[in-house]
Amino acid sequence: MQKIEGVQTARVSLKEGLTILDLKPDNRVRLSRLREVIKNNGFVSKDALIIARGAMRDGMFDVSGTGERLTIGAPAAAVDDGRWRLTAIVK
Repeated sequence: MQKIEGVQTARVSLKEGLTILDLKPDNRVRLSRLREVIKNNGFVSKDALIIARGAMRDGMFDVSGTGERLTIGAPAAAVDDGRWRLTAIVK
């Protein structure tokens, strides 16, 4: 994972079944690319928790910088300081 351009650090816990990535500011890494790498290494990608900048448009969330459009799975909820929490469906 650390060889992927835009990934700053990668930590893997096989016991917990987690991969934790810290991405570089202004990275262009797509979640779909990360899932592909996980699959190609013989693992199954499940739920992902991401923090991203972007905008809501036509019922979708457009991730800034990558052009990735995520389908919204539940209504967005205001968190604080103009930030929102939402659930996206990624296949």
